[in-house]
Formats: sequence, C-alpha cells, structure tokens
Amino acid sequence: MANKKIRFALVGAGNVATKYVDAFKNIETGTLDGVITRTAARAQAFAETHGIAHWATDMEALFGRTDVDAVVVATPSGLHSQGAIEAAQFGKHVLCEKPLDITLEKIDAMIDACQNAGVQLSCSFQFRTFEHNRIAHQTIQSGKLGKIYIANAFLKNFRAQEYYNSGAWRGTWALDGGGPFMQQGAHTIDLMVWMMGPARRVFALTNTVAHKIEVEDMGHAVVRYENGAQGLLEASTVVKPGYSNKIEIHGEKGSIILSEEGIVDWQVEGVEKPGLESTSHLSGSSDPMAISSLGHEMIITDFIQAIRERRPPLVPADSARASVELILAIYESARTGKTVEIR
Repeated sequence: MANKKIRFALVGAGNVATKYVDAFKNIETGTLDGVITRTAARAQAFAETHGIAHWATDMEALFGRTDVDAVVVATPSGLHSQGAIEAAQFGKHVLCEKPLDITLEKIDAMIDACQNAGVQLSCSFQFRTFEHNRIAHQTIQSGKLGKIYIANAFLKNFRAQEYYNSGAWRGTWALDGGGPFMQQGAHTIDLMVWMMGPARRVFALTNTVAHKIEVEDMGHAVVRYENGAQGLLEASTVVKPGYSNKIEIHGEKGSIILSEEGIVDWQVEGVEKPGLESTSHLSGSSDPMAISSLGHEMIITDFIQAIRERRPPLVPADSARASVELILAIYESARTGKTVEIR
C-alpha cells in the first residue's frame, strides 16, 4: 500500500459528494472507484455523470465489485455513524464529512468500531488545512500570543428557506442535529477548540426567527475554555446577504483576526504578519457550494498519507469529537436556560 493509489468509495451522493468528486480529480495518490446511495437510479446517475466506475445501493454489493481501501461518508449528519461503523466492519478506512455525527454516543461508537477494526477514522474539517489558520494555531499553541484573554467567533451566514426545503432532512434534529451551530458553524467551532483547547463552560441562547425548521437559525453562546480564555460564539443563517466567518483572538501579546479568506489583522509582539501563499479560499456564507475543493484535496491527501504511514491524520477522531461536545453543550444550555459545565 506504500506506493499504490488508495481507492475510495463515496457513501452518499448529495451536494457535498460533488466536492469530493472535484477534489479527487487533482489527487495523484488516490482514486474514486465507487459510489453508494440507497436509490439505484440515483447511484447509477451519479456514477455516470461523474465518471465513477462502480455504483451500488449497499456496501456489500459495491465491495464485491471493487476492493476499495477506504470510504468517504457524505450522508446526512445523523447517518454518519451508520456508514462509518459498517465500513469499519468491512475493514475500510473512514474519512467522514463534518461533523463526525450529532451525538457523542454515536461518535464514540464510530471511534470504537474503527479502533477495533484497525482502520483510520478522520473528519473533513478542511479549514485546518488553510495556511492562515495553521499559522494562527501554531502561534497560539507556541505561546507567542501569551495568555489568551478573549476568543470570539462570528458566523453571519444566510440561507433562504429553499435551502432547507431542498432536503427533507435539512433543519431537523434527527438528521441535521441542529441549525447553524451544528452545520454551518461546525468548521469555525472546530477551529476554536483546535486553537483554544477544550471548552469547559457555556451559556447560550438560541432562536428560530426566519425559517420554518425544527432547529435554531440563530444563536449566541458565551464560552470559557480550559486555557482561561472566554468569548462569544455567534452562529446564524438569517444575516443577509451573508458575511465571511470571522475569528478574533486577543491575548497579552497582541491580537489575531481571521476570516475564511485569510488574515484580517495581525498584531503580535515580536512576530511579523505572515506572508501567505496566493491561494484564495472562497466563503460559503451565502452559498455552501461556492467553496472550492482545495481544502478537501488537502484533507484527502493527508488522510492517504496517514493510511500509508500508519500515523494519526491531521484531524484525529477524538479531536473532531471536541467541537461536537461543545455544540451539544450549547444546545443543552439553550434548552435549559442554565450554564453547562463540560466535563
């Protein structure tokens, strides 16, 4: 396996699956050999449209036709564990779309299944691959920003009602797992716990004001992290026309402000503002399909190397779990009206 291409199958054929199709076109170390979705006509049409050799309605049928090494789970969030556990039982490595799943019980079951099968499990939190986020993470973790005082994240997204109407599972607790905190905000909340470390206390308010959905379409949470920092998490799909997500970190030695596209401001004592590569990352604040596939390419490439080198991937499962733990605490606080202690 050290030199051969790693063969993947897609589990799911929705919008996000097309991002993986685009990504694999630019990956030399891996190939997309199959797609699995429950409806035969949809599976066949997706495979033919995107030039994928094999399709099926279940894993056993597909794996009987092509001996893939790994799967990408791109089903609705509440079904992620189902696909991951089944793939692990077949001995396949698992790269899962974000979030890993929508409950800690399901996530822990995924982790256990993959550990027992001796296969890799990772999550597509591709924002961790962006150069400006990696540099900020390194700066914060190395102590160059000193003690962190304030850590804010603002997710002022917009989704029309048509977005939620496009799939019966969208905007439901059972399969979406929540609104903008669990879905649109998952990437930025992952960045927050990646940079700050685990959250330890949260108080939140949520509301549904502009959409006919079960879950929230806006909310605010005050969070205290293990490193002593505290700050605000804002997540919404009601802000027209939608603005780039923003992270603001303020410490004893300065401030770092980031957007999806890059560094907004960098004022760190003794550390010059980094000169970044020319690569631009488009915002999905108004259109989730507007983002490029570059981040997915980098996540897949790292995952392939992790399989080959038998090392942890860039986003280990236990690290991806931490953001869901915080999101679920936000929902519990909003539901009960109480401050929630995490662990």
